[in-house]
Amino acid sequence: MYQTRGRIRFSEIGEDGRLTLHHLINYFQDCSTFQLEDIGLGTDYFMQQDLAFYILSWQIEINRLPRLGEEIKVGTLIYDCRGMFGYRNYVLFGANDEVLAYANVCGCFLSVKTGSFVKLTIDEIEKYPIEPKWEMTYLPRKIKAPKAEKYMDAIRVSQFQIDTNGHMNNSQYVAIASEYLPAQIQVKQVRVEYKKAAKLGDCLVPTIARQEDIYYVTLCDQELNPYAIVAFQVE
Repeated sequence: MYQTRGRIRFSEIGEDGRLTLHHLINYFQDCSTFQLEDIGLGTDYFMQQDLAFYILSWQIEINRLPRLGEEIKVGTLIYDCRGMFGYRNYVLFGANDEVLAYANVCGCFLSVKTGSFVKLTIDEIEKYPIEPKWEMTYLPRKIKAPKAEKYMDAIRVSQFQIDTNGHMNNSQYVAIASEYLPAQIQVKQVRVEYKKAAKLGDCLVPTIARQEDIYYVTLCDQELNPYAIVAFQVE
C-alpha cells in the first residue's frame, strides 16, 4: 500500500473541529495522485496519452474523523484494472495505525478530447501495481434515491471548483451536498454515484430526501437530470 503522511490543518476542519468530508476525499485523491506521479503515470503522462480517470462512485466508511493537529497517514492501493475500468481502495490511519476511515472507488478511463471510454491495452494495464483489496463490505456502485422531498435553490459552478480535466472536482459534489445535512450530525458512511460531469457555469439544483438513517442529496441540472447522487448514512 502506497502511503503519505500529513497533519490535520485548521483550513480542513469544520465547526466541530474535525476534518470535513470533502477534505477527507481530498486527502484520498491527493494520495493516489502522488502514487501515480511517483510511478511515472501522473498528470503529464495522462495529458500526453489524452486520458482522464473519471470517478464513477465512492463508498466511504467512517469510524472517526480526526481533529485539528492530529497526525495521519493516508494509504491507497489499486486492486483491479481491466479494460476501461479501474478500482482502488483508500485508508486513513491515525496514531498507532488506528483505522479512521476507508473507501472504495470505481472509475473509468476516458479520452479528454472526445469524452469517449478508452479501453487500456494489456501493456498499459501492466504499468499499474495491483495489490489485494482492502477487507470491507463492498456495496453496489449505483444508488437508488427515494423521491425528492425538497427542491433547493440552484447553485452555479464556480471556477475554484474546476479541476485539470475541466470538470467540477468530485470532492466538490460532497462539499455542496453536505450543506444540506442537519447541524452537528455524525456521518458514518458516504456513497456517491456520479452520473455526468458538471462544468464551469452549470447550474446545480439540489434535491433532498430521507429514508430512515440515510439522507440523499441529488445534484441535478435544471431539467432535474442528476449530475450526482450523494447518500449520507448517519449515526
